[in-house]
Amino acid sequence: NALITTNATCGEKGREMYCKLVEHVPGQPARNPQCRICDQRSRVPHQRHPITNAIDGKNTWWQSPSIQNGIEYHYVTITLDLQQIFQIAYVIVKAANSPRPGNWILERSLDGVDYQPWQYYAITDSECLTRYNIHPRPGTPSYIKDDEVICTSYYSKIHPLENGEVRIHTSLINGRPSADDPSRALLEFTSARFIRLRFQRIRTLNADLMMFAHKDPNEIDPIVTRRYYYSIKDISVGGMCICSGHAKACPLDPCEHNTCGETCDRCCPGFNQKPWHAGTFLVKHECEPCNCHGKTEECYYDQNVADKNQSLNVHGEYIGGGVCVNCTRHTDGINCETCVDGYFRPKGVNSSRGCVPCNCNSFALSSQCDLNTGCCFCRPEFSGDKCTECRLGYWNYPQCIACQCVHSGTDPQTCETELGKCSCVDRTGQCNCKVNVEGVHCDRCKSGTFGLSARNPLGCSSCYCFGLTTQCSEARGLIRVWVSSELLSHVM
Repeated sequence: NALITTNATCGEKGREMYCKLVEHVPGQPARNPQCRICDQRSRVPHQRHPITNAIDGKNTWWQSPSIQNGIEYHYVTITLDLQQIFQIAYVIVKAANSPRPGNWILERSLDGVDYQPWQYYAITDSECLTRYNIHPRPGTPSYIKDDEVICTSYYSKIHPLENGEVRIHTSLINGRPSADDPSRALLEFTSARFIRLRFQRIRTLNADLMMFAHKDPNEIDPIVTRRYYYSIKDISVGGMCICSGHAKACPLDPCEHNTCGETCDRCCPGFNQKPWHAGTFLVKHECEPCNCHGKTEECYYDQNVADKNQSLNVHGEYIGGGVCVNCTRHTDGINCETCVDGYFRPKGVNSSRGCVPCNCNSFALSSQCDLNTGCCFCRPEFSGDKCTECRLGYWNYPQCIACQCVHSGTDPQTCETELGKCSCVDRTGQCNCKVNVEGVHCDRCKSGTFGLSARNPLGCSSCYCFGLTTQCSEARGLIRVWVSSELLSHVM
């Protein structure tokens, strides 16, 4: 179903005579049978050589006007429209009753507007440099890169003078580096809907080449210029529809291996644990599902995540780079394995379950809580799983005023030495005093005691007044000294 067009065909403007180079004998008249007529309006089939002859599979050919009609007929273009994008494996061009083209370019396009070169052909290696500014690739064409464009003179020899074949392999058959497992670069390089053959110089005999170089074309014997033209017997294109190795046939068969798209050129949503690769006969390169614990069917591949082994696959292994997006049920994370701010997953509940609210109040530092326990992170003066009570050293919830306990008179069991704070009764602020200490802040000795001291377990010492009174006070100007002694086990 391909369409083929050209910008020049012999006999379009009326009858014209041409001569076969292989049969030409200099000096013979133009009426000699070696010369024939081309006329697109002729009722005689063998006098018509339209461009459709190049792809009809018959023993006919297309032919361009000879350069007797003008030197501009060195420049002729043929365009094939394949009607859809294919992965092109090779292009074979077979000449008819003329030598193969001399200088020309094989080009590709996806839209028929922007064309890119596939390969350059030159009569000599030197013309690769002078005409196309590309270093020639001597001998049989070979390729170093998947998308390398080379220039070769391998197919531009003058012989054979007719029926010469030109084989151009632009993909895996022709020795590209990733031929066995096509890279994305190779797949893109071989993708085309339009193929264009841009002829730029007819191959001539060396003797005639010298003549063309030194004479005006109008001064050259027509018997010479009539024998130089392009003729193509067959253009064969081998390839496959763009299914990237992920469908049995296209465009009718659906994509396989969890791939999607018109050409199966990407992984389906939810199957991006590993990057997309084209399938081959040996390896499927199946797209793997992301492990989002049932919270979303959307994900993308991130190479950085894969390099750091941060993504858990469905087999419980940290292999791949799938990153889940739009996680539901208040979940978050690379695998929807954690919770969004303000939610947590109770301990013992697996990742397939959603997250529940933290329910932290305004006395918490934020709406976020411990992801395993649900405990809120309270402001310094508050405590409790949900910040619903005052922290040690504070009282009168929800104001939570700091306790003013005097450490020397407060029961040390109600104090935190590292924090430097002691607890007090929530509604009154009353501190927990030592036995011989009293006051809201445990700041004074009880009646009958004296000498408030942090080192005294009772806080204050009892008065020693020999039974005369129970009231006493600490003498000023004296120094309290703690004395220890060893008791003698026996008296001499």
